[in-house]
Amino acid sequence: AAFAAQRLSMHGTALAAAVAPAALVAAVAVGYILGKRGGRQRPRSAPTTQCACGASLHGFSDNARERHYASARHRRNIRLIARCAKIVVAENWGEYRNAIAHCVRETDTVLEVGCGNGVTTSLLSQTAARAVGVDLSAPLIDEARRRFPSLEWHSMDARRAGDLAKLARFDAIFVDLNGSRELETLCPLIDAYEATMRPSVIVVKSNKLKHLVSKCKSVEALIRDGGPRGGGGPEPASTATGPACRPRRYRRGS
Repeated sequence: AAFAAQRLSMHGTALAAAVAPAALVAAVAVGYILGKRGGRQRPRSAPTTQCACGASLHGFSDNARERHYASARHRRNIRLIARCAKIVVAENWGEYRNAIAHCVRETDTVLEVGCGNGVTTSLLSQTAARAVGVDLSAPLIDEARRRFPSLEWHSMDARRAGDLAKLARFDAIFVDLNGSRELETLCPLIDAYEATMRPSVIVVKSNKLKHLVSKCKSVEALIRDGGPRGGGGPEPASTATGPACRPRRYRRGS
């Protein structure tokens, strides 16, 4: 009996030793899953001071954060962000054409407004499934047709967003209405294109808009850098102009 009790005690110890690590692993797994589920619901990490909806959460208590996540403002901003196109601002020809690599997919239908003699539209056609060029100047459109006869060209007014929308369902829009065009003219056009054609991304060549964006600073950056005269300077252009949209390899024209 003593021998049997000793064997039973040994088996119990071994079983406990085997079960303990398994129980620990299970507890860690459950905690990880619950943490992932909680993370999907709302951005609650302690260092985060900016909500996904764009609102500043600096100095918010846990209760104040909960009230914000449940607010109409948070829900409205999230809906607006989901519907908005990414706006990418280029200062010059190089930036404008390099954006093709990041913002155009092989399945996209792309519009270029202000296509001129068609060179950038032809580059777009090398990546996109379909590229359409429009320009107010009929002579430039005729030249584009002569240079690139296989592509689609239209002489149209850039201000008539409704007419442009009738050409196709565009996934991306490239806009080059003279790089120094006044913002009072350019910005309403961008708004009209986004509201009318609902593209995923709008790429704009405008040195004035690029310079304005480069001087902008969010409230979060203001807090981080210690005020408007802090040493941090403006936010990087890649942040201020929106993230690169959809990375793709750029096939340059010959």
